[in-house]
Amino acid sequence: MVRLLNRPAAAGLARALYDLALRCNGIAIGFPGRHGLTAAEEAFLKRHAAGLQDGVLLDVGANAGHYARHLRRLAPRARILAFEPHPRSYAALTAALGDSVETLQMALAETGGSVTLHDFAAEDGSTQASLSAEAVAFYSERMVSHTVESARLDDVLDRHGIDRVALLKVDTEGYDLAVLRGAARAIAERRIDMIQFEFIPANIATRVTMRDFYAALPGYAIHRMCLNGALLPLGPYDVKRCEIYVTQNLVALPA
Repeated sequence: MVRLLNRPAAAGLARALYDLALRCNGIAIGFPGRHGLTAAEEAFLKRHAAGLQDGVLLDVGANAGHYARHLRRLAPRARILAFEPHPRSYAALTAALGDSVETLQMALAETGGSVTLHDFAAEDGSTQASLSAEAVAFYSERMVSHTVESARLDDVLDRHGIDRVALLKVDTEGYDLAVLRGAARAIAERRIDMIQFEFIPANIATRVTMRDFYAALPGYAIHRMCLNGALLPLGPYDVKRCEIYVTQNLVALPA
């Protein structure tokens, strides 16, 4: 089969098989769901809804609040904190959620202080705002910037008296690793039951590899999220299966 397909004349078929193989392995499956999330995310949360009740749920990179609102739907008794640094997105977040969740206008990072958030000049408040100017520049050279507050997640947990987290969802357009490094103590103590994060093309701009995520998550096993919400274990680090810079949702669970 390889001898038949590994030739220029079969390139079209080979590319189609490659795209299919990616999707069958939980990559490039951003099909829309019914509640503003991807279909895979909604199926995943439905599978784990029972474990979210009465827990603390963190939505980091909440944007306009679709994920946090769906969490509230699934877990009406949970304590939900939504983090969004972008001033326009934060205004949309608070307008959409009111006082149904706790909202914090800040970025979570490896260190605290002030950081610069970048976005498209023509769509300020987009879902692709990032602390990486290069990541935004992948799609447009016309950008605007905002100075925003940042904090370490470990410090935020201490400040809010949170000992255990049932779910940490991170969607920060290439800066998910920095969020996890800022939660190094909680991760080392395995006080976070589930961690959902992304591996996307923006990680090229931030020079982040999957090997970095493995190093930041000691004691956790990394899985890819499938369309039906099930989790596909990645197993031990393998460059061929891990370093694929195509959008995918990943879930880390205590090993």
